[in-house]
Amino acid sequence: MKIDDKLLKKSLDAAIEHSIIKKEGFKDKVRKFDESIDLIMNLKDINLKDPKQRIDKEIILPNNILTKDRPNICVIASDEILLEAKNLGLETMDKDGLIKLNNEEKKYKKKFVKKYNFFVVEDKMMPNVARYLARFLGPLGKMPKPFPSGYGIISRPDDLNVAIERYLKVIRIQLKKQPLIQVKVGKKSMDKDKIFENMKAIVEYIADQMPHKYNNIKSMFLKTTMGHPIKIDEQFLKGIEV
Repeated sequence: MKIDDKLLKKSLDAAIEHSIIKKEGFKDKVRKFDESIDLIMNLKDINLKDPKQRIDKEIILPNNILTKDRPNICVIASDEILLEAKNLGLETMDKDGLIKLNNEEKKYKKKFVKKYNFFVVEDKMMPNVARYLARFLGPLGKMPKPFPSGYGIISRPDDLNVAIERYLKVIRIQLKKQPLIQVKVGKKSMDKDKIFENMKAIVEYIADQMPHKYNNIKSMFLKTTMGHPIKIDEQFLKGIEV
């Protein structure tokens, strides 16, 4: 499935337009919150039993996918890195907090790991994080990874500011059990050219990881949080009002 820029942009316009609630005789209604926009990719002719065809990686997009200036992260660290995180107003946890968390009930730990999108961990704290939280972080794809698979393990206070800047643009791509990928490409309030650049970067990255490149892409959709899925397909777009 080869996707050209014109089709991607047209599909993005349609997804945003069809997120508006329209009813004959009434004024168009826009939802009161800034909806996210997701790209959904269905893949074909891949063997997910082969580890080489699975993906578990964080990638940096050309533009922020968040409109706020602070990613939803928790910093698990000690000493200077912990102090820097607190000075930056980030959610933090030290070694004692990690041990205390380990003594909590299972449902509390699950709730804790779901609270944050990403975890940034000081390198020397990783053995304890793996020991206490791996079985909760792993299934959600939130286990901090070292470069080049991820950006969640740091060793210096200066690394923290770099991590924050990156996590405004980072998405987590997982392809493990099903031939399906769904990732956020931005917010409705963002400049459409920036959303398009993020979309294109993801499509090109996924195609590059596939054994048969674009031929492994079966179909793609764009969807706002509350909107209907818009198929990235010329025939589909002809059948709807844009």
